[in-house]
Amino acid sequence: MIWLVAAVLVANGLRLRHRVTGLRRLASPPAAPAPAGYAPLTAEDAAVPDRVLRAAAEHARRGGIGMLDLVPHDLPAEQALDLVRNVDPRAYRKNRFGMGRGAGYAVLVDGEGLARSGIDPRGGLDAGEMGEATARVRFYVDTADMAVAPFPATDRTDQRRAWLRSQALDLPPSLTLPRTLYGTGGAYLLVLSGPLIDLWAGLGLVLLYCLIPYLVFAGTALRPADLHRAAWLRPVRVPLTIWRTLRAPRSRWERRLIERREEARARYAAEIEAGVQRYLGERRADCPWCGSRDLVRHLVTRDIVQAKPGRFPLDRCRGCGHVFQNPRLTPEGLDFYYRDAYDGLGDLSAELILSSTTDDYFRRARLAERFARPRRWLDVGTGKGHFCRVARTVFPDTGFDGLDMGDGVEEAARRGWIEDAYRAPFLDVGPDLIGRYDMISMHHYLEHTPDPLAELDLAAKILEPGGHLLIEMPDPECPMARLLRGLWLPYLPPQHLHMIPLGNLKEALETRGLKVLAEQRRDSRRGADITPAAAALINLIGLDVERPWQGARPPGPARYARAITAQLLAVPVVGLALAADLLTMPLQRGPSNAYRIIARKTDA
Repeated sequence: MIWLVAAVLVANGLRLRHRVTGLRRLASPPAAPAPAGYAPLTAEDAAVPDRVLRAAAEHARRGGIGMLDLVPHDLPAEQALDLVRNVDPRAYRKNRFGMGRGAGYAVLVDGEGLARSGIDPRGGLDAGEMGEATARVRFYVDTADMAVAPFPATDRTDQRRAWLRSQALDLPPSLTLPRTLYGTGGAYLLVLSGPLIDLWAGLGLVLLYCLIPYLVFAGTALRPADLHRAAWLRPVRVPLTIWRTLRAPRSRWERRLIERREEARARYAAEIEAGVQRYLGERRADCPWCGSRDLVRHLVTRDIVQAKPGRFPLDRCRGCGHVFQNPRLTPEGLDFYYRDAYDGLGDLSAELILSSTTDDYFRRARLAERFARPRRWLDVGTGKGHFCRVARTVFPDTGFDGLDMGDGVEEAARRGWIEDAYRAPFLDVGPDLIGRYDMISMHHYLEHTPDPLAELDLAAKILEPGGHLLIEMPDPECPMARLLRGLWLPYLPPQHLHMIPLGNLKEALETRGLKVLAEQRRDSRRGADITPAAAALINLIGLDVERPWQGARPPGPARYARAITAQLLAVPVVGLALAADLLTMPLQRGPSNAYRIIARKTDA
């Protein structure tokens, strides 16, 4: 046992050291004035000399870097460990599509990108404000990096909680602090239990634990000012740091977040008190796809992502296999259940999800590349344009436009990921777009629409002859859907109104003059199935204590106890689910959890 813990400590120390060595040291500042075009964002406790900002601007200019995070060279050991636990500088440098990360002291940003972000170039930000600004401004520049700079750091234990949470490192963001503290606290308890098992070997384990900071930082660009104290007093400092982190007063950023949450709580309480069943319309007696009246109850689902109250029946047509929400949510219901999912309180979480699925975006673009060289591309249901951001690298000569109902589509235009933004229902604005596009994409869009057949009618009309339609959506014929039922994530109740079998969609395309060129069922898989189902189960137990729709009053001891229970259950439950996915995925045959299809409009 002791030797296993020792091996894990050394392996983790070497992993963190590898990350630290990925941090580049800022070169000496030039004598000339700083290159024009860069502006700094700085924290209230960051004393960054002008010469360092000049050196950073020159470093960014030479490297073509749009955003450069400045890491104090003497960053305290615990802050430095938090940084490299959550960020691999080499991977961060190479990733063109991720969220902004940094130490939270100062960041130099391309002036044009900063202007488009709407964030004022200023100082005086607290750690949470710096973390959020760093995460967001990354979307407005093409490249990002971080470098160790010669300016002093401060003891930020009191702001540690806000900084960790503000960068949306986990889902939900409120989980970042528990994950960090459970990790450091768990390792601490394992080490201190060593002497109780074997006195001398256990004391050796404690000594090794104290030496780990030297293993991580010795001889690197980061030289924590408190390295010796952090190492030799580590058995005392770790629990003290955890205590100070938990007991710290709320930062300005956290107080503002709480105000927003409590304002939302009052609104949700009034709506829920009136009853959420009123958000369901009339049950229909026929299939919306084929008109058959031979319907059967498929299952009754819950909101497994936001965990808002309500039950949502799904019916299946025995004639064509179409699965649909019945009764369907009213427009008021859709507004209630979409609220704070992709914007508002859920904005940073949505950004984290959408920024972490880059491989899926590339696979979609590569399928289109096999058949088309589009001149003008309309991405329907674009959200904030994350797919277009990636697809532009595959089709640099294509003009990308986006359409969506939310203000995210306008944000996509501000970020430069699309050119024209249409904030309107597709059925409303589509008739004005006929003949303008030779490529339309609908990625995980049709299942959200009240009338998918009408959407396909309009897409076929808009496309030029020879143009292409690219569609991706959940596959209701996936075997895991039958096994996991209401916990199968692609059902995404209550947002998904329709689940369309592939055969139905192909037939609908062909009757509208669109020839199917290729289909993908296994290559379009979006992650695993069992692990998300386990995470959904934990989520329903009450993982996120801060949801404003789960109580008319702020969370008390009972809700926090429930959240802690869920967090502790997550380790074994999600761990077993992950093992099950690893064992079963190679054996799975047939449809996966999504399918992808591309079709060409015939010349006739």
